[in-house]
Amino acid sequence: MNVEADETYWERLGKKAKRVGVLETIENPITIVLMASIWTLGAAAITVFLVGLFFWFDEPTVAWLSVILVFIYIGGWFLFVASGGVRVVFAVLIVASLFVAVAAHILMGGYANSGAFLMWGIGIAAVATMLLRQGEAVLIGTLIAITAIAFGFAEQTLQAGRPAPDPSLPSVMFPYTLIAITLLVMPVLGLLVNRLSHERERAEGLLLNVLPAEIATELKETGETTARRFDAISVMFADIVGFTPLSATMEPEEMVDQLNDVFTHFDTLVERYGVEKIRTIGDNYMVASGLPVPREDHAEALASMALDMLEYSERGPLTFRIGINSGPAVAGVIGTKKFQYDIWGDTVNTASRMESQGQPGKVQVSESTYQLIKDDFETTPRGPIEVKGKGTLTTWFLGAVPAAATPAGG
Repeated sequence: MNVEADETYWERLGKKAKRVGVLETIENPITIVLMASIWTLGAAAITVFLVGLFFWFDEPTVAWLSVILVFIYIGGWFLFVASGGVRVVFAVLIVASLFVAVAAHILMGGYANSGAFLMWGIGIAAVATMLLRQGEAVLIGTLIAITAIAFGFAEQTLQAGRPAPDPSLPSVMFPYTLIAITLLVMPVLGLLVNRLSHERERAEGLLLNVLPAEIATELKETGETTARRFDAISVMFADIVGFTPLSATMEPEEMVDQLNDVFTHFDTLVERYGVEKIRTIGDNYMVASGLPVPREDHAEALASMALDMLEYSERGPLTFRIGINSGPAVAGVIGTKKFQYDIWGDTVNTASRMESQGQPGKVQVSESTYQLIKDDFETTPRGPIEVKGKGTLTTWFLGAVPAAATPAGG
């Protein structure tokens, strides 16, 4: 399917935009187009109304300056559409707007006569902060502040330099300027806040896909996590039988699709039984129960999930070998890059041996796990087996789950 063909013109335009300032944090292309539209076409519409006010109050020079500004805004929009050059476009618009604001302030005779028309500097500074580089925004803001202070000292001179305007002009211009700035700045701030909130929620969701919720919260609040010891957990490994020769007979894409279908279903079982997926490596699927929040039924939950895994895998071409062991372990996040929650200890090693030395289509459990689940699950003794690095261990195969057994929280 051609993804680009499914995109709208506005989405393609937003993606084409050369992002600067806060736009670098926004991935949604439509949001970028909306912000550009408000600050060009929206500003042009507001300025058109301003032109009418200036002509109405017999300020033709300022009115014609504003007419020129309207065309600059419209031209800025078409330049944005043609080039996607956000920084260049809005640098020109900011300079032009600031020039007209300063010229109008002088021509109308200062703060009192113009209704504090220089308040447009607030909107100009906001746009500069959002769409220009930090140094450029600071320069614009500093220039506006210096100009405002200088005009404060020159107020009497500016008022005396021209006849008094229509008395209604200041009382109309002050609220209009304030409302116009609000109409230009607030929608964009709203868009920005909504998008940043969305991006934050998405980032948190991605973090929760990598780390347990409790660990993710600790990492966000403190910037680090502490490895913890758990006295009683259960660990399960599941592995595809004959994966290497099987993969040689299938196209890579087909094999990946098969793994994705099965492991996606396993992920739903992880949520259903309230256990913790640790990782997948190739065809190996690792799950733990009883951490990061301890639970007394950690072995029962993992045993129930293992049986559901076998039942599901029997419907497809992949056969799994599953092993479970219970005992103490240490769990946590190590390093500062590509965070991964992991567990360490002999319990993990023995669980891996239960899987690797098990039998296809069966769940093999260690004696420690057997002692925890024997009253609730049917088991079949396998007897003592030689386990690499462990010597002789007595193991059991897990049988059917009784009707009374239910998932955690289910």
